[in-house]
Amino acid sequence: MPLTIPDLEHKYGNFYVPVFKLIVNGEDLLSKHFIEIATVQVDNTLKGADRFSFTVNSTFNFQNREFAHLDDLFRFGNSVEIYFGYKDAGSLTLMHHGLITAVQTSFPASGLPQINVSGYDLSYRMTKGKRSENWDNRKDSEVVGLIAKEYGLTAETEDTRVTLAKIEQSQESDFQFIEKLADRNGFEFYTVGEKRGGQIVDKLLFRPPANNSKEADLTLEWGKGLVSFSPEINISEQISKVEVRGWDVAKKEEIVGTAQAGDEPGRDPNRRSGAEFIKAICKDAGELKIRIPVYSRAEAERHAKAVLKKRAEQFVQGSGESIGLPEIMADKNIELLGLGEKFSRIYYVEQSTHTVSTSGYRTTFKVKDTTI
Repeated sequence: MPLTIPDLEHKYGNFYVPVFKLIVNGEDLLSKHFIEIATVQVDNTLKGADRFSFTVNSTFNFQNREFAHLDDLFRFGNSVEIYFGYKDAGSLTLMHHGLITAVQTSFPASGLPQINVSGYDLSYRMTKGKRSENWDNRKDSEVVGLIAKEYGLTAETEDTRVTLAKIEQSQESDFQFIEKLADRNGFEFYTVGEKRGGQIVDKLLFRPPANNSKEADLTLEWGKGLVSFSPEINISEQISKVEVRGWDVAKKEEIVGTAQAGDEPGRDPNRRSGAEFIKAICKDAGELKIRIPVYSRAEAERHAKAVLKKRAEQFVQGSGESIGLPEIMADKNIELLGLGEKFSRIYYVEQSTHTVSTSGYRTTFKVKDTTI
């Protein structure tokens, strides 16, 4: 059963007192150093590395005109743990585990000098440097597992099933390379920190979308937890069929894989996809033909479904705002109600931003879906 606002009100003490914990290099900034934090923000996304930032008010020494902690606590590469929640919840939720990559100072015309500290999750390390490598007779999922191990990440990969004669990485960062493997399989790739027995385990996930049109993780209603929501339906990029063609050198024959309306992932069988709308209103139903190196029909079909998925996810998109809820994270399914028959339904969260400031705790998010 999905969580509802009454469930969360009970869990979080009616959302009265939002709190956060900020641990840098193993030290709690609030309880140990008594540092005043003005704002903390976490951006969580399915595309790219997660990002954090926080603003510090109280570390400028007016006597010697210097900021404290720039060379120790806020040093580049220091680890950062961010937890959000509410005072009566009993425990806080780990929202981000990453490292510091940027420090900005501000000397305003009026008010106190500030430090803004920001950074990314541990996948940031995978974005640096480019290399060329190749693997023989491997699956994409196996190669991702090998790379994750190099960075000390726990790989949670779903079997890509197709064994390839050769997988090549050509002058790409490891992050770009894994993104490419994810795209051609219709998978998602991201890293996340998880608290286990007092320790943080950093996981690299490489798997199909977790979108589910039948079961939500959380239910919100407009005016009851859901502050605002702006959906959009757009068929401009939709196609009804994808055909991927390659050449089998050994058998000297063409390899063909297809995907078409009805193959969209996570689709609601009671609703229509963008491909189905295109077929109904356009004489040319928008068939996309691609010729790329593939070694089997299974590989060609996997490519075709990945291309169709990428287009289909642009059909229904939306952005919303809610009260601060740690449960709203990328890869979760959220049911939004009170929006009329067409828009009251389950959506897949692709991005969320959590902000705690003097104004309270707010969550904004972006969603997508393949049917309406």
